[in-house]
Amino acid sequence: MKNRLPTISHAKGRGQMNHNNRTHTYSNVDQSRTKDNVTYVKESLDVAYEKCYGEAQRAYDVRQKRQDRKINDYYSHLFGEASKLSVAEATKGQQSYYEMVIGIGDKDTCPVGSANGEVVSEILDEYMNGFRERNPGFYVFNAVKHMDEKTPHIHLNYLPVATGYEKGMVAQNGHAKALEKMGYGNNKMSINKWRKNERSIIRDICKKHNFELAEEKKGRGKTFTPDEFKQIRDEAKEELKSDLDIMYDIKEELRADVEEELLSEQQYLVNEIFEQKQAVSSLKDEKTAFQNELDRVEGKRRMLEAVKAYTATPSKLNKDNVVIPVIQYNDLKKTAIEGAQNTRQLKELREKKKSLDGMEQTLNDREVTLSNKEASLDGKLKRANDETKKYKQLYNQERHSTSGLIAELSQQKGETKRWESNYNNLYNQHVKLKRSKGLEI
Repeated sequence: MKNRLPTISHAKGRGQMNHNNRTHTYSNVDQSRTKDNVTYVKESLDVAYEKCYGEAQRAYDVRQKRQDRKINDYYSHLFGEASKLSVAEATKGQQSYYEMVIGIGDKDTCPVGSANGEVVSEILDEYMNGFRERNPGFYVFNAVKHMDEKTPHIHLNYLPVATGYEKGMVAQNGHAKALEKMGYGNNKMSINKWRKNERSIIRDICKKHNFELAEEKKGRGKTFTPDEFKQIRDEAKEELKSDLDIMYDIKEELRADVEEELLSEQQYLVNEIFEQKQAVSSLKDEKTAFQNELDRVEGKRRMLEAVKAYTATPSKLNKDNVVIPVIQYNDLKKTAIEGAQNTRQLKELREKKKSLDGMEQTLNDREVTLSNKEASLDGKLKRANDETKKYKQLYNQERHSTSGLIAELSQQKGETKRWESNYNNLYNQHVKLKRSKGLEI
């Protein structure tokens, strides 16, 4: 256990700006080393939102004729009055910002101040310097390397800037869409593909520095089944018996993996359902427009039927000519010009309306399917949370049990020491007694 190799930690963070930027002092922080922390970028969330979405928001508002449809403030539009110092969540699944915590090793393999710790610090610098170029869809507004805790690590906060939307603002806070634009696909596995790639970047940098890492374990940046999850949990229980800190690290990263994978899948479904609803709404608007056109052509057809009933009076001057009212003559002239194309257009519109009805039914059926999938995912998420609670309870029980054993051991050591002292006293008295009687010792 003492000779184990360092592992990569690349997990979702909780997003607490007071902690990241040391606005407040915490018990796990060595304030004498806070001066060694490195701030790569520090920008307020207000400024970041303006840079990322401000222009798109104003362009969207200009197109709106109704005041109640204008956004005015994109952050408030999504998150209301939620604090900007911690992560808030919108009804459609977006987060006000996202955080990744990146580190290598632990207090035993790469503590701050050690040779390994110094190498890790350099590796993190190199990783951070290339992050923005590799991930153009993630705008980094705050990034700090902490050197005043047990191990060097980075808190990286970013906004996903997604483009290519057909509805709403042209640039939006869309994590799944941003990943798609960066080439990671548009499904629930996109986030895992991205994390796997980022971990491989860290491994490559470590190789450049001749820094040896442990092999990747199933579940760290990879997808795993429930059975594999239980296997990792059981392995972690075994590690708990010998090292509580290792157990805590494994549990935290495993929790982040499970949580992020499930939330990513949920986010993907929420986005898909939202886009589906937009498609249905757009289709209904298109159907309404076609119905209006259909009604217009139908009106012309009825007019044509009325024209067919017109009668003419033979001319008294020329038997080959007829006399009709001027109004009827104008109707006939207009109908003659439009008649042929209206008949064809009416047929095309009816066929298109039938096609649109089929498309709408298909979209409605798909929406029901997606809603069922979302409900199923909510169940999976609840079960995962329950499993995490059980896991945490087990951890606390084991830790409490270990503390009890340590206390009992300490008590036994004290008792042993007391008996040893009593024995020494008795022995010294025995020696004194023999000497006083002139006996051999």
